[in-house]
Amino acid sequence: MTPLAQTDLVWGAWRARQNQHTREPSGFADLLARCLDLDIDWIDHADIYDDGAVEALHGEALAHLDAEQLKRLHVITKCGVRFPSPGQPGVRTVHYRSDAAYIQQQAEASLKRLGVEQIGLYLLHRPDYLMRADETARALEDLVSAGKVAAYGASNFSIHQLSRLQAASDLPIAAHQIEISVCESSALDDGRLDRAAQASMPLLAWSPLAGGRLFGGSDAFAPVRACLERVQQDMDAGGIDEIALAWLKNLPAHTIPILGTMKPERLERQANAYRQITLDRQDWYALLEAARGAPVP
Repeated sequence: MTPLAQTDLVWGAWRARQNQHTREPSGFADLLARCLDLDIDWIDHADIYDDGAVEALHGEALAHLDAEQLKRLHVITKCGVRFPSPGQPGVRTVHYRSDAAYIQQQAEASLKRLGVEQIGLYLLHRPDYLMRADETARALEDLVSAGKVAAYGASNFSIHQLSRLQAASDLPIAAHQIEISVCESSALDDGRLDRAAQASMPLLAWSPLAGGRLFGGSDAFAPVRACLERVQQDMDAGGIDEIALAWLKNLPAHTIPILGTMKPERLERQANAYRQITLDRQDWYALLEAARGAPVP
């Protein structure tokens, strides 16, 4: 069984160091504790978030949590993306790596920064067009066998890339992290949603609120924003974000939004609403049409 089988929400730490409170270990720990209070016990990371500094912040924050909180907390992290930055000396251009030596190196570095003995879910962050699937699968399986990783998965893969990796592995791909929202619904048509539903493989939804673009700015989002506001009013919801998150809950695959807010009160409101609001089928399709700007076939 996938480790995320009983999970409905994940908190994403990507922007933690951009917030005045969560950029400090004590403030980060406060938000981790609030997540646990809300039964959000999976935290999403990646080795490239601020060149590993967000993972390190997580590790430092653990000293502010008690034993029971530490026992409940689980981490997701990712590897494979390389780009020119101070933390990646010698990198000249954006590229991806999935070779065994690199996967092992990055897993060890993430374990150290995160201050944990095991990564709950380890994801390949982006598909590597040069991936040798047999080598990649063996490296991930070795991490599982060694107890350093509980399960592995992928992020931003196509169904064909997923199939090639799965065919090379004796272990199931435990989850697939993709961008999916009412505003980015290509997974409904390109097979990724169907593949996840067929395989009982959870989808981790990054940018479930379209990176905040729903709340203003581009006129391209005006039609879906208006539809969200209409449904919000009809359902007496607390914000259009609550309706956009509820849209994901109707999908036939187990879809888990990654909430990215650094504000405890907003996190609580979104989590509570997600668990309480269910859209009817007509509102769901109305939102899809508004977002796509065209009627369904």
